[in-house]
Amino acid sequence: MKQRLLELDGCRGLLCWTVVAGHWIGSRMGWGNVNFSHSYISVDGFFILSGIVLSYIYKEKLISSNREFFKYSLHRIERLYPLHILTFIITYLIYSKFFNSFPFENPRVTALYNVLLIHGLGFASSWNWNDPSWSISVELYSSIIAFPLLIKLKNNLTLIAIAVICYVFVYARHHNLEAATDVHLIFFSSGILKCIAGLSLGILITNLSNYTSSKQKADLLTTVLQTIAVVTAGFFIYSKDTIHAYDWLVIALFCYIFFTLINYSSFWNTLASNKAIVYFGNISFSIYLLHTPLMLFLDQANFFRKSSMMMQTLIFIILLTIFSHFIYNRFELPIYKKLKKTSDNAINKN
Repeated sequence: MKQRLLELDGCRGLLCWTVVAGHWIGSRMGWGNVNFSHSYISVDGFFILSGIVLSYIYKEKLISSNREFFKYSLHRIERLYPLHILTFIITYLIYSKFFNSFPFENPRVTALYNVLLIHGLGFASSWNWNDPSWSISVELYSSIIAFPLLIKLKNNLTLIAIAVICYVFVYARHHNLEAATDVHLIFFSSGILKCIAGLSLGILITNLSNYTSSKQKADLLTTVLQTIAVVTAGFFIYSKDTIHAYDWLVIALFCYIFFTLINYSSFWNTLASNKAIVYFGNISFSIYLLHTPLMLFLDQANFFRKSSMMMQTLIFIILLTIFSHFIYNRFELPIYKKLKKTSDNAINKN
């Protein structure tokens, strides 16, 4: 079994909380020029991280046989679908119980899209249900259809070209990367294009990396550049200024940060691999899919609506952490392990 990339778990946890912060502040103060309004770029960071981790774990297996591809595809469904459908049901129950009407278009049709996990592929024209799950939709299909093809590419320049082309298509329409479900061609939504680009960059980073237990100590220049990259990316995500047009730079910074964390030992490795931060990375999928239904539910309580912003935030963070911890340990992880074991045994018998 390959060594877990703890630094990347930590990065995933930190990026997840920036997305939560963006949605939380936006829902309290209005979806405008507020802090963390650029947290959308963190989702692109998720896509790159997925490319790194999937290629790190599955590259040799996917190249070896068609049977391994089938097992891999089932693993992706087993990993992503159960928690998505659980949080979709929770969101449905909240809307049905507390709302007189659904605050988005075509609830029945989009419900079907969510069940099929195709709502991020351009079939839905606007946000719906548990909105952050659009990225789970595009990641599922990109990782099953595009990733096995990308992983076989031996030329790193080809991977860079694919990523650039995908990002250019999104930029050509929006002039930034704050886009998700609009369609470019058939099911090629902006979201799926960004996911393919992120997976390509993740594979590139894996190809260039040396995965060893004893990392080379970062020299002064590497540490300084790491610090500049982290501070710049963090400032962009936190900033409330409308500087979307520079978000491509953050993609490059993410790549540098992830690459150096994998290959070098520095202060930033120690921070990213801190046990608390790594644990938030472990439960980040639950945090990501639970935070919207939790916000919807809490807003129905009079005591919560009457509380100060600080008190609301404290209650929200505590409950989100508790519920995510519970769901991860009692549902997300156990059901994935059980489904994975069952499908692997069935395939191996044949």
